[in-house]
Amino acid sequence: MNNTSLTPVPRHEWMIVYSTYDLSDAHVVAGRLEVEGIRAFVYRQPGAGALGIMVGTLGEITVLVHPAQYDVALSLLEPDDALDELPDSTDDVIYRWDDEDADDDQ
Repeated sequence: MNNTSLTPVPRHEWMIVYSTYDLSDAHVVAGRLEVEGIRAFVYRQPGAGALGIMVGTLGEITVLVHPAQYDVALSLLEPDDALDELPDSTDDVIYRWDDEDADDDQ
């Protein structure tokens, strides 16, 4: 979607798609959305970082998106259930190598 086609929205109307207390985490999420063409902003309450507030409402960091892109952004951030989970042990892992590689090591 082309960001220039979005109508301007006042800051208080942008929608929160992600909330955290970790600034790096918020930037990773915003970057993921921007790679997909969704304009995202990381927002922190003014003064919270300067005061060292890391908990509660003032410590919360949010990722905001345009209301028209809210549903798409949420779907991108949902975990993918189709991915296989990692096994609990390596007992079922099959290791394979070429005989040529084994000869090279000798």
